[in-house]
Amino acid sequence: MVEIINAFRSLKEVSKAEAIMQKVAFLTGDDSMSLFIIALNKNQVLPAHYHKKGIEIYYILSGSAILTTTLFHPKNQLDIDVKTVIKGDTFSIPPFNIHQIANHRAEIVIILAIAPKNHNHIDRYFVELDLNKQ
Repeated sequence: MVEIINAFRSLKEVSKAEAIMQKVAFLTGDDSMSLFIIALNKNQVLPAHYHKKGIEIYYILSGSAILTTTLFHPKNQLDIDVKTVIKGDTFSIPPFNIHQIANHRAEIVIILAIAPKNHNHIDRYFVELDLNKQ
């Protein structure tokens, strides 16, 4: 039997994830591939982090945000890239690619993300971005 889940209702009912202080709701899927919805309010940031396995696919459902990416290296961060992403944009994040999404506008940013389920808790490594290397 197919279960229908309303993404916006799930987002409204979920509390903020402690590690990142944003609303992230698991919608559907299994351990290898899952769909999540994420909300970033004004001045909220999905902190810089990376994953060791599996890609993440993001789709900006509403709003606009600043996406910062760089390749993880134990000693330094190489080629920091900063881009604006807007409603309708989609992008993939490969393993070991540090990524951060920041909302500096009044409009809430709503993001759909497809990723292995463990990206939401086990395979997630937080880092500090050195934005002086841009």
